[in-house]
Amino acid sequence: MTRRSALKRVLTLLTVSVLAASCADIDQRTFDPAALDRDASVVYAQIVVPSSMDPHRGVTENDLPLLQVVYDRLTDVDTDGNPIPMLAESWELDDTAGTFTLTMRDGATFSDGTPVDAAAVKANMDRILTDPQSTIRSQVDRTIGSVTVLDERRVRFDLVGPGGALPTLLASRPGMMVSPAALNNADLDQNPVGAGAFVMTSSIPGTAYHFDRRPDYWDDDAYRFAKLTFLIQLDTATRMNSLRAGESTMTGVVGPQKEEARAGGLQVFTATGASTSMARISLNSARSEFGDKRVRQAMNLAIDREAISRVLYSGDCIPGAQPYPEGYFAHSDALDDSGWADHDPDRARALLEDAGLANGFTFTAAVPSLSIYQNNAQVVQQNLADIGIDMKIEVMDATQSRARFVSGEADALVGQFGGGTDPGLYARAAYLPTGGDNPGGLTTDRMPALLESTARSTDVDERARAYQDLLAEAFDMGPAQIVLCHSVTSVASQGNVGNYEFYKTGGTGLRTMDVSR
Repeated sequence: MTRRSALKRVLTLLTVSVLAASCADIDQRTFDPAALDRDASVVYAQIVVPSSMDPHRGVTENDLPLLQVVYDRLTDVDTDGNPIPMLAESWELDDTAGTFTLTMRDGATFSDGTPVDAAAVKANMDRILTDPQSTIRSQVDRTIGSVTVLDERRVRFDLVGPGGALPTLLASRPGMMVSPAALNNADLDQNPVGAGAFVMTSSIPGTAYHFDRRPDYWDDDAYRFAKLTFLIQLDTATRMNSLRAGESTMTGVVGPQKEEARAGGLQVFTATGASTSMARISLNSARSEFGDKRVRQAMNLAIDREAISRVLYSGDCIPGAQPYPEGYFAHSDALDDSGWADHDPDRARALLEDAGLANGFTFTAAVPSLSIYQNNAQVVQQNLADIGIDMKIEVMDATQSRARFVSGEADALVGQFGGGTDPGLYARAAYLPTGGDNPGGLTTDRMPALLESTARSTDVDERARAYQDLLAEAFDMGPAQIVLCHSVTSVASQGNVGNYEFYKTGGTGLRTMDVSR
């Protein structure tokens, strides 16, 4: 059997395995905007176990759907990724004085009754910057030096670096506020205390997490239902069967699962374009042969992104080698990435030969025990075999696989970047030597300054030009991240769900969603 026919056989088997499922009918319900049910219970079937309910100490983006319903952020982003108020009603960047001042919303409280005021912001930022267990310090410590309370509602960040990214950066983990009274709780990782719309009432870690909506939440128009459960169901067939049986309200679907859901009588919501969430392979440049740029480029050229998109995602993952999708301001239209994004096995073999690896090499990739990751891994494994590289697959729990890579114990990680409210979240993690996606420390002398330049202004056009320069440097260096494609997100749900919105920066649409009787 030739290598190309072997790849075709792998793709065929994967297609059959994804499509094989029963199509039992469900009770056909339709959304009625005149009969909204504010007392509804929503069950969201999630595929990944959260690493921690402490927003400052978690290790994966997979925590965010659960964290966001408990922890409001200082800012938020709209569906296009533009910053909008949340706990802070306004902000001001003073480049001359090197300060960023927030004015907090009046009347917002944490679920324990503690006010969300300037002192609470300082307590959280001090913890992020000084806690030895903080996993997000590197996201802010090059920007924020210290925090000063100006009065009850105003707090000032004294900056040590450009602050132009703060309005969107604070819409993610660094802006998640924990009640100051709970910051030292030993069980905060299991019992969160935030300023969000929901309070966690009980959980079976790794299985189910139950939440009740707060009656005193400041935004009555958000999360227009009473109860929420995140049900962890790793197996695709289990999630689809649960949804068809009415045991869950909704779940994310990928590629052929959309048609399976529709055939089973479910409704499917699909985003209009690609998000910043992407399928990828992360390489530890300090292990195996990955320290050589020619090897990293050869691996990129070996990947058949079009086949992955077509077969595994039914086209709902847009192929590309850049970390940001077309249409997003941080994507570079000026960069010629054809030498990385094109599928060119012959050139890949020539690069390996030039690197002294004509006979290839072997490495091991950690792969989360979820079907889509394993499917990605199998296709990539066959692509790399076609140029003589033997990729061993080691399947393990999603959180464990991430931890092994971040700690430098794994050669590579097949995974997903869940998107981010600011493009700098990815750039810091992937291109700086202290980044969580860069255990090998791959960088250049110019990279820190280029990253700073992307945050010198809050103006999107200025930031876009700076990201062109940063990406040119990243691809000249040869990134240790193999981007496969950017997700076009879809959710399958019961028919009585409406107003589900998608965000270019990832995340769920639960905040705007309605449920009818």
